[in-house]
Amino acid sequence: MSGDVMALESDVTIEAYNTPNETDKPIMAHPPDIYSDNSLEEWLEAVLMSSNKAIKLDFKNIKTVGPSLDILVKTSSWLNINRPVWLNADILNGPNVPLNIAVNATLFLSLIQEKFPNCTVSTGWTTLYLPFFPNSTYTQKMVEKMHSLVGKMPQRITFPIRAVMARPAWPHLSWLLSQSKRYSLTLWQGKTDPVTVKDLLFIRNNSQPEQIYYDLYDPVLSQFKDMVCEY
Repeated sequence: MSGDVMALESDVTIEAYNTPNETDKPIMAHPPDIYSDNSLEEWLEAVLMSSNKAIKLDFKNIKTVGPSLDILVKTSSWLNINRPVWLNADILNGPNVPLNIAVNATLFLSLIQEKFPNCTVSTGWTTLYLPFFPNSTYTQKMVEKMHSLVGKMPQRITFPIRAVMARPAWPHLSWLLSQSKRYSLTLWQGKTDPVTVKDLLFIRNNSQPEQIYYDLYDPVLSQFKDMVCEY
């Protein structure tokens, strides 16, 4: 919380998810973990009281969303959430994912409108990077379907894009950005994804700065920041 990153992201799930011991308590855990000593309530209190960073909550299943938004509302009643809140889920199947493992799009979006509309909505695609199919990426059909789901929402919308797939899909992603001034992309990197600074600079040079957010690992992040400073 004392670093220079602008936002803190954490995965949220229901305690003991999909087991006989399942509760309705949101905890901070990344699948396949279903137990944690850190609840969403505790995490929010610590972040809000000890930092000024934006908050991004990443939901891997629809069961977690309602109880988590209830906690956000409860927390906001006594603690000022005076920073951006992003609510994220992969709501559509994306590149290289044959099975439907996406979070229910209709329910996710309706729960946000009902319970915690004062947020940035972050909606993405499930993806799998396969080095032997490096050109498999987002399609025009995928981005059009996403736009049809979120285009009429009042909130700012950011689309998490697997950075290694961004440049080959740029004609489609550029089209998506052009559909609304409320739209942006968040370029994220899988831990072993071979993201290049050259590709990141291409995207930066072909978009507006306010349209792109970055969720990258070092050394790529540091190299990219150095290159941008040189510009």
